[in-house]
Amino acid sequence: MSEPNRERALQRPLGALLGLRRSAARSLWRTQREVVGQKEGVAPVEVLAPPTRSSTVFLTKQVFLWLWNYLKVVFTPRLRFRRYTAPQNPRPGVYPLSDACTIALAADWGTGTSSAYRVGDAIRALQPDVTVHLGDVYYSGTEQEYRDYFVGPGEWPRGKRATYALNGNHEMYSGGRGYFRVGLPALGQETSYFCLENAHWRIVGLDTGYYAKSFPFLELIISFIRLHRVNRRWLKDVVFADPTDQRPAILLSHHQWFSAFDSEYRRVGSGLAPYLDRVLLWFWGHEHRFAGYAPFGFNGKRVRARCIGHGGMPIELGGKVKRPDRALVFTDERQAGDVDGQKIGFCGFAMLRLDGPDLRVEYYDENRTKLLEERWRTGPAGATGSVAVGDRLKVYQPLDSLVS
Repeated sequence: MSEPNRERALQRPLGALLGLRRSAARSLWRTQREVVGQKEGVAPVEVLAPPTRSSTVFLTKQVFLWLWNYLKVVFTPRLRFRRYTAPQNPRPGVYPLSDACTIALAADWGTGTSSAYRVGDAIRALQPDVTVHLGDVYYSGTEQEYRDYFVGPGEWPRGKRATYALNGNHEMYSGGRGYFRVGLPALGQETSYFCLENAHWRIVGLDTGYYAKSFPFLELIISFIRLHRVNRRWLKDVVFADPTDQRPAILLSHHQWFSAFDSEYRRVGSGLAPYLDRVLLWFWGHEHRFAGYAPFGFNGKRVRARCIGHGGMPIELGGKVKRPDRALVFTDERQAGDVDGQKIGFCGFAMLRLDGPDLRVEYYDENRTKLLEERWRTGPAGATGSVAVGDRLKVYQPLDSLVS
């Protein structure tokens, strides 16, 4: 496979990202140690190993530097939440889509690993009209990490017509500086939320990451994840202002509303409750796996969810189903390799193919193997769907329940 024009020296080994937990402190620690390693010519995976130098050197070159950078980030306010600034536009943030077009989706992609680059190459080979990254550039979404692992030549694949990126929790561990100062300007994207629409479909990108930055270590105890009031107001006044608009909506976000395996962010769903009856599919990342759910939700609201957080992080296999009542239909449990004794799964992405009232959703792994396909058709009576492929997946209930 021919490689795009990128600096391979910046590629991170999978082992450098194993065990990365959701914590600003831990993420910034890895960022700082990688910076130290680059200055000293040490590979990323080696700089994470137990130090062999004197404790004084270790403290001054790593711990104290990390503490200084961490305190600077923690006690610096997050960057201002951006809103659309064209008051003469009655529908700001709504962009047209062709009735026939393709849209590639991947989440948690910005890792710089070989798996992430294979996903990016696979997306490029399909030449989508639009690409959307659902958030997370690692370790901490710093400006340099965005330049190295997201916006540089050969990094995140650009769509032929447009490219978008959502905000995630790792972006906000650095106060959003990489995302807002580097990522959005490089893509020509005005804000962290948007709507793409044609005569039959609406695709709505949300910012669930903005409140991921909080006081030190408090994010490990209390979840502040929710939609910003500006984002909620835009949904009410612009996207869903017309109650007679029957076009199905497809939601894109970084964080999940519910999960059979991991954390749940109920406030995200509650902020969207008035509109969920108009949502056909909801794609999210954050949780590093590929999984699909039958209609499920809370307080009388249900959605069909697809977790595609397997874009670039090492997929650490072996997680157990903690909530069997969450209508889990499938996961991808195939083993791609072994890193330091940890079984690793396959990364991948989703491709949306819109053709008038028809929608085809194809799910591929990093080797371009098609794992699943959904077909939807919208009409006066609503949308109807069917499912194909799926024999490589671990199935918990019939695949047809995905489209029920």
